Amino acid sequence: MKNLAFDWNELKFFLAVARSGGLSGAAAVLGTSASTVSRHVDALERRTGRKLFLRQQSGYALTDDGTELLAHAGRVEQAMTVAAAPADAQHAASGVVRLATTEMLAQYLVAPRLAALRTLHPALRVELDVAMAAVNLSRREADLALRMAAPDGGAGDYIARRIGKVDFGLYRAADVPHDSDDYISWDGAWDGLPMAAALRAAFDGKPPVLACNSLPTQVAAARSGVGAAMLPCFIGDAEPALQRAERLATPVSRDLWLVCHRDLKASLRVQAMAAFLTEITGVCHARVL
Repeated sequence: MKNLAFDWNELKFFLAVARSGGLSGAAAVLGTSASTVSRHVDALERRTGRKLFLRQQSGYALTDDGTELLAHAGRVEQAMTVAAAPADAQHAASGVVRLATTEMLAQYLVAPRLAALRTLHPALRVELDVAMAAVNLSRREADLALRMAAPDGGAGDYIARRIGKVDFGLYRAADVPHDSDDYISWDGAWDGLPMAAALRAAFDGKPPVLACNSLPTQVAAARSGVGAAMLPCFIGDAEPALQRAERLATPVSRDLWLVCHRDLKASLRVQAMAAFLTEITGVCHARVL
């Protein structure tokens, strides 16, 4: 496809469908109708002589030819954005950037600091996909992912880098006795986490009084005096109703990984979000007492 003369008007419809995974999402981004998006995508497929998408009930999935075109189209988009921008705005990002992360990172780390990102990039819109399960960046379910687990495959499709770490500590309500054996942990689906293992060791294998896969719920329960909880230090230290419990034999921490699809590494909106996340993750690393 490298010898094709690209029509930017058709390419922007192609990019919108590739990133949103369907006609409706692309139409919403472009401010037009799904039928208009479909017409432009069909025209591009006829002109290239290639099938760019698999039309499925769940949405539009890129074919191999579509993936190849996406790499070229992304570079065209970058060039067009820079060429069309005023000199003082050529480094400002715009459009929609989709970030997948966990409930804990979204609620306590990302969302409270988004105003700073908006100040730098007022034309940038953010979509947060909050879930425990990892999204598939190869299928464009998100542009970037911020996780506390290293990616386990797909190295050819995406770029992953460690941007920091989260230190954990044991916290309990100030009015709970220091010798209390009541604690809060993760439920059976997540009891393999290092934090859960450290809790079992700290409490000599005694089962938790509350098992829950939602960290904000654990914070609320610890605050109300249900038991001690293993929390990120940047969250626990900021809670006035909680105090650090010196019970852990060794400090516990998790690496923070930022992952983005290789085809999007030159995108201004992705670069802006990546720089923002790299900066704010500095608060996650605190000295463990």
